Amino acid sequence: MSKPNTRQFDRIIETAGRKLQGVRARELWALPAGDQAKVAGYVGVAFAKATRLKSSPMAERGIDRIWANAEAALTAEIAAAEKGKAAVLAEHAAAKVAKRAESKWW
Repeated sequence: MSKPNTRQFDRIIETAGRKLQGVRARELWALPAGDQAKVAGYVGVAFAKATRLKSSPMAERGIDRIWANAEAALTAEIAAAEKGKAAVLAEHAAAKVAKRAESKWW
């Protein structure tokens, strides 16, 4: 029996893992385009307030929320891909056991 094909799951896990590292390092490329635009908007607000020597807690909370949501989404994506990979491997193992059980003639 051939080895199960888990390349697609491996690719998803690898890509999401790289993005997760980028999110944890606060690198903008790791965010989806919409979130990148939101962060840019919040940074603009924070910069405008900073030039007037005012704080911008709402913008800072918004940026933190975007990073936290991105990290949670990527973590969930990795967990789902690992679960799918485990299901494929379990299915393959069950089929292998069933095939061996059928081949016994006694």
